[in-house]
Amino acid sequence: MRSGSEFVDFLIIDESELVSFQPLAGSFVILRCRVKFLVCFSIKNKKWELPGGRRKLGESPKECAIRELFEETGQFVPELEFAGLLKKRKKRTGKIKYSPIFFASAKDLMPFNVNKETSEIRLWNLTENIGAVNKTDFRLLTCLEKLLLDGKWTWNEG
Repeated sequence: MRSGSEFVDFLIIDESELVSFQPLAGSFVILRCRVKFLVCFSIKNKKWELPGGRRKLGESPKECAIRELFEETGQFVPELEFAGLLKKRKKRTGKIKYSPIFFASAKDLMPFNVNKETSEIRLWNLTENIGAVNKTDFRLLTCLEKLLLDGKWTWNEG
């Protein structure tokens, strides 16, 4: 599912503007810990990915992000902040979708248990060779890193 999409852009918008962007796809989480990013190894896709996935019926984008982060990585972070929208294109059809992106910082990671979706989690600095990484997720992380360096986006450490 995720490997069939490609990064188009990261849109810095207010969370209240989400209704203007359709179709709204699943939510994803960027969790930074000790100046590295949390990634999880997808059993299905056999690559490292950001935690996230599809919304359940009646679930808000933030509720989805909190649930997916916990289900895939064992990390419970209810105070996620909205970062913006990942604009992505389906490679096969060219259709554009928007995924809400949430972020948080943590001093330490909570214990992880292997589950049906994820075999391992780790903290990654974007340069270390960890094997196959979801290309869209990598492009998103490098885009956000550049926005941070350029002063166009801020990361609340608090």
